[in-house]
Amino acid sequence: MKQKKLGLALGSGAARGFAHLGVLQALEEKGIRIDYISGCSIGALIGALYCSGMSVLEIVDLAVGIEPWEWIDISVPKKGLVQGRKLELLIKKLTGGKKFEELEKPLAVVATDLSTGDRVVLDKGYVYKAVRASVAIPGIIAPLELDGRVLADGGLVDPVPVDLVKRMGAEYTVGVNLGSWIEDKRMDSIYDVIIQSIDILQNEIIMLRGIDADLIINPYLKNINPVTFNQVEECIHAGRNAALEVMEKLSSGLNPSGKRGWLHSLGRRRHISG
Repeated sequence: MKQKKLGLALGSGAARGFAHLGVLQALEEKGIRIDYISGCSIGALIGALYCSGMSVLEIVDLAVGIEPWEWIDISVPKKGLVQGRKLELLIKKLTGGKKFEELEKPLAVVATDLSTGDRVVLDKGYVYKAVRASVAIPGIIAPLELDGRVLADGGLVDPVPVDLVKRMGAEYTVGVNLGSWIEDKRMDSIYDVIIQSIDILQNEIIMLRGIDADLIINPYLKNINPVTFNQVEECIHAGRNAALEVMEKLSSGLNPSGKRGWLHSLGRRRHISG
């Protein structure tokens, strides 16, 4: 029996988003085909790189090796501390300047219209523009004006956009929830204040709405600082381990006939082991 069409929704979470790489790594190790991907914020970025043809290993190497000066352009605060132009150009380069219809896998991205509060689904036009809009953390990265809208972080309205992969044709859906690890901690910088505020907002959204997926993967990321990008390997470990923990349930959901041969590894691949 053929595997059901799998839709993977990659949630928001700033630097915690590197856990998505561990999830993708685990799925590849088990030979699980991903048919559709949706994402918001860091999930949109990881999804776009993967759907544009970059391997998980290539994205891992990029995440480990990239320097702040390559994507951060500090501006005089007007709409954000980071202008975002260098980030946009970097995303354009990494995705090959592709449009959505040119991607190797179907992708949909969520952003927020700051003028109206509406959720905006981006699945046409240039991928780098959509991702640049979705990663625009309010107060940190300036929003993007696109098609008459002022667009920012999709996590403000839909932290784990599962319904998008359902619309795209997914028969089995998996949401990767990076969690909102609310805890009593010191607010040492404006970044801490902004990210903690967004975490509180997203936590309330998830508590009220839930995540309407067949399976939810919840990497343990409590000890990850979402405003620093120096814990990449820890995030990857957490994502991979969380995915492996639910692999049997994923197997039975994708292949209800009970046949599991396709689940076994298609060969040894280099990975960051947990």
